[in-house]
Amino acid sequence: MTLPPPPNTENKRLKHDADVAALQRESNNPPPSAADFEDCSELYPVLYWTNSVQDGVFPIKPESNTDHFDVFCDMTTDGGGWTVIQRRSEGRLNFNRRWADYKNGFGRVEGEHWLGLDKIHNLTTQDSYELYVQLEDWEGNVVHAKYSTFSIGDEGTDYTLHIWGYSGDANDSMVYHNGRKFSANDQDNDGWSYNCAQYYSGGWWYNDCARSNLNGPYFHPEDYHGTDTGPCVFWRYWKDTSYYSLKATKMMVRPRNFIRNLRL
Repeated sequence: MTLPPPPNTENKRLKHDADVAALQRESNNPPPSAADFEDCSELYPVLYWTNSVQDGVFPIKPESNTDHFDVFCDMTTDGGGWTVIQRRSEGRLNFNRRWADYKNGFGRVEGEHWLGLDKIHNLTTQDSYELYVQLEDWEGNVVHAKYSTFSIGDEGTDYTLHIWGYSGDANDSMVYHNGRKFSANDQDNDGWSYNCAQYYSGGWWYNDCARSNLNGPYFHPEDYHGTDTGPCVFWRYWKDTSYYSLKATKMMVRPRNFIRNLRL
């Protein structure tokens, strides 16, 4: 597969240098509006220089968006600066949705939500981004999968997934989906004769069909009985099965050069 060339980040680097210098001079002043920033990584230095680094909801505006929107910023995991694009933790939000919902997003960013394919595309094509996937089971174990490259195409490509460069301790259950289009229960773009999104009850970048589906049906342990119950929220190569329903998931993105730029 031919990979898209990385965006030119020189102007962003120069802008970042100027922003950090200004923050160092004016660190006692209130920080500027988060809506001035394209993602949570650009907000992080503001919080850092004002001694107010914390997770929370902030407005951002990617360069191709016409207006700002709220996101949840994870400022503490693996160095911080992460923009959360998906989260499951309770099972109260239904993820078995139509294409329009996955395109526009649903849920509440401070809780369970899907940010929206249009927003994820706008985020991940304005720079070279990485993806961090955090998973938790019902025994209290937390693992992660980190991908050094992550982006999705626009709706004209059916939000084709570009992902590679795995590291972490969850084992890789996403590269199998690299190059695949997104599917929802009313739009079948997978490589199987049946609609994988209908079978797995959640939108995802299905191949034939899945080695992971973090948007599947959510179950508590007392309600889940493996193959007798069926598809669930799963990460196959952590549990060596597609029939262990996870307790919590979080997907989040930030520019690959975040750490280096912060130290300039």
